Amino acid sequence: MKVIRLILISTLLFILCLVENYLNTFIPLDFGVYIFLISLVYIGIEIFNQSLVLPIFLSGILYDSFFSTYYLGLYTAIFLIVVVMSNFIVSRYSRTNAIYVITISLCLLIYKIPIILEFDVDYWLASYFTSIFVNSFIFLFLKRVVTGNV
Repeated sequence: MKVIRLILISTLLFILCLVENYLNTFIPLDFGVYIFLISLVYIGIEIFNQSLVLPIFLSGILYDSFFSTYYLGLYTAIFLIVVVMSNFIVSRYSRTNAIYVITISLCLLIYKIPIILEFDVDYWLASYFTSIFVNSFIFLFLKRVVTGNV
């Protein structure tokens, strides 16, 4: 049962990664809508434990295999760092909307570090702040929807 659960989580994460890649490729926006990043931050904040390391690792390997031209394992490390960083920041500080926005902005920097290093910073900096705003709004909306306060 544990193996099936890990395979299902890995498949779901990879499908989210596919959706994010195709969404940002085919919709010409000046900013990115990073659904996979939002899911990684949510995993890091709410449900992170040792059993989720392997599915995140597998989704990173699949991403490196199909979409990346970098070394095998680069995005695996980036995905794990994003989850651990979001878990650390939120567990260290209080759970407020300002901390969530700061967490998403730092995780977005880590998430897009290969693009920042490959291209000029000015190329990506213009859409960075808009991406923070849009992705923070999506994250806070989904967090409010998922948490069922009665």
